[in-house]
Amino acid sequence: MTTADSASDSTIVSAEGSNAENTGKAVHLLGEIDSVYHAIADRLIRAGASLTDSRNAAEITVAIGTAAANSADPAADIAVIPPDSQPPDSKIIVRVHDLLVPEGLTGWGSEVIHEWVEWVKEGAEGLAPADLEARHWVHIRDASDAISLIILADADAISQGVIDLAGRRAWSAEAVLDEMGLLWGRYTDALNLSHSIESLSSIPSPAAAQIKQRVTRPNLTPLHDALKSAGRDEGWHPLTAMRLGIMELFAHAQLKEDA
Repeated sequence: MTTADSASDSTIVSAEGSNAENTGKAVHLLGEIDSVYHAIADRLIRAGASLTDSRNAAEITVAIGTAAANSADPAADIAVIPPDSQPPDSKIIVRVHDLLVPEGLTGWGSEVIHEWVEWVKEGAEGLAPADLEARHWVHIRDASDAISLIILADADAISQGVIDLAGRRAWSAEAVLDEMGLLWGRYTDALNLSHSIESLSSIPSPAAAQIKQRVTRPNLTPLHDALKSAGRDEGWHPLTAMRLGIMELFAHAQLKEDA
């Protein structure tokens, strides 16, 4: 199973067309160098920013993760934090909910989706690892794209305060697990040359499954408005499909297993 580069490319092209980017702004990043740090740093570089190791030489300082955000002195201009973190004294705080990182990640509150991958791969026996009733999953590509736009926007363009970042659609645990089971079954059928008519037929998107209970979504209006102010006419419009994200989760899990 391989990951698809086309979605990543389309995200980059969409973002680089905005007015906020290609500014050459000097940015200083603080935080543990994990998948979130790498994704934001890579996206900033692609947008034309200059990353500097010197805080004094930077036009803007960004703290990524709880530890960096709360230990920066003085506070970073922008903080990117998990949903359960205490907001620091930064001017802008991007609070990221339900982050989907195919490579794996700890400390951002979404480890359960990787536990689900292993559970499905091992035969889906017994009860799946428990989680919330539903989540608003957002792929790291879409999240880092939006965060980079906010970082590179004109200082006066974005309102100060907390900006919640999450996917637009609620996904029940059942819907995600069903999709994982279908995709993993297709993958193993291909390896074993055991496809059937049913396994080769079109799989309906789990998006079609409606969640019966009311699910509260983080308020995405500040994010939508911030991206429009940064030059993204459509505001918050994540591009990476959940199905692609799940395929990438399995692909990275296989890479780790084969390493």
